[in-house]
Amino acid sequence: MIDGRPQDRALSKRLLGWFVEPAPSEAERYEATLNERLCAATASRANRIALTSPKGGVGKTTCAFLLGDLLAAPAQLRVLAIDANRDYGTLASLVPEAARAELTLGDLLEGIEVVRAWTELRPYLSRLPTGLDVLAAPARAETMARMTPCLYGQVLEFVSRYYDVVLLDLGTGVVDPLARFALERADQTVLITTPDYVTAEKAARAAPDLLAVGDKAPSHTLADRVIVVVNRAPPQGDMREIKAAFRRAGVTRQVAIPDDQQLGLMLDSATYSLEALSRSVRTSIKDLGVTVAGRLV
Repeated sequence: MIDGRPQDRALSKRLLGWFVEPAPSEAERYEATLNERLCAATASRANRIALTSPKGGVGKTTCAFLLGDLLAAPAQLRVLAIDANRDYGTLASLVPEAARAELTLGDLLEGIEVVRAWTELRPYLSRLPTGLDVLAAPARAETMARMTPCLYGQVLEFVSRYYDVVLLDLGTGVVDPLARFALERADQTVLITTPDYVTAEKAARAAPDLLAVGDKAPSHTLADRVIVVVNRAPPQGDMREIKAAFRRAGVTRQVAIPDDQQLGLMLDSATYSLEALSRSVRTSIKDLGVTVAGRLV
């Protein structure tokens, strides 16, 4: 009642709604928490992160791109993604054509002795609006064949002077000499699989081999250094067996990225935008970023 007259309750509720914002949903609160953790990410030195799989076609390059883009923004870290696939790597194809550099890792390998500063490195890099830099794989087969661990190590040491995070998008397999070299020097390894059990089981069997490289201290365990990404996961799929297989192998950090048509179309057309994706897909990518960022040093 106002001034002794009954009022329209529906109208009153509408008027009240103009002044009271709805409470955020649980999904909104969770994403906000992820954003806060990403914005708080820091690094005191160059962190090298290898992305690998014993099987091809599982999305190593996709995950390298998504992770690099996310750590560059909103995390605001200096990030370089290197395509170290000696079999015609495709990482640079995810960069918009206008931003792609003509020079590649192969060109840098040939001129590494005369490159002395970041300004001289810049022409070899493709840069996204988020700040992610990408160093493309060699375009010529003969150059790919000359990508020895020694030469690769020179590039890795040089670029590590200028970046907080260096992502190493490796070719298929974990026993190739170049892959072993990268894994030995990685602070973290992202092991990628798809949700089919045969592929996941193969990846789980390969997981212990990712630790048995280099001179890492015995205190480093799979739980410390390895993250599993189940790529193209079905939204409603039951992955308990897959998760259990990796836990038995000693890998506890696991992230699932959904199979999403919009994400696939964006990547294929080099028009990727994180914020244009649905919340569930955005959140899964941010989960990966937070999981990696939490172990940066």
